[in-house]
Amino acid sequence: MNITYLTISAISVALLPLAATAQDIGDTTVSFGASTFGANLEAAYQLDSQWRVRGALMGGINYDDTSFEDGNEYNIDASLGAFAVLADYYPTMSGWRVSGGLLVNRTSLDATTTATGSGIEIDGETFDEGSVTLSGDFAKSVSPMVTTGYDYRLNNAWSISGEIGVVYTGGIDLDATGSTTELQNAIDNSQDFEDIRKDASDVTFYPYISVTVGYGF
Repeated sequence: MNITYLTISAISVALLPLAATAQDIGDTTVSFGASTFGANLEAAYQLDSQWRVRGALMGGINYDDTSFEDGNEYNIDASLGAFAVLADYYPTMSGWRVSGGLLVNRTSLDATTTATGSGIEIDGETFDEGSVTLSGDFAKSVSPMVTTGYDYRLNNAWSISGEIGVVYTGGIDLDATGSTTELQNAIDNSQDFEDIRKDASDVTFYPYISVTVGYGF
């Protein structure tokens, strides 16, 4: 499920009629849906009329593709996943909530190019042997996140929720590793790779969007 579809779905839930009521104190809700980190499995407990605690386990999005960067073809292998703990606050004691918490990152990215055919080009120099691997991850393994959302109660048990927000990643740490000494030396002195690392480090926020269906008891 792509980010555009998730965004439209989350906003649609938020625009539902405001006739929904908050859950009763002590209620537990188990929800399942999709987010920008993959499939979502959530459990929430209502502390009082305005506060709820929630945990979310996310994952399952795997991405395999090829990309061209500075004349080199990279095979990309990426997976998204995370675990989040959030406090939900209902300021109007209706379905609208604002949330904050921490997200434990389980996302990984690897991109590899191999010296086949035209070889590997680094700053105008071509290498006919070896491979280069780019590995990326959030700079923060535990990241703060803030969201807002709406829970629409379909009946006393079932609800549908939409949520949108951001995760502060601190940037993306990107490492480049060459399989030979010559490649590694070229990488360490490459302005192109330095520019790529800087661009990745500037990605300090990751969008969080989710749509879930929950059952309360």
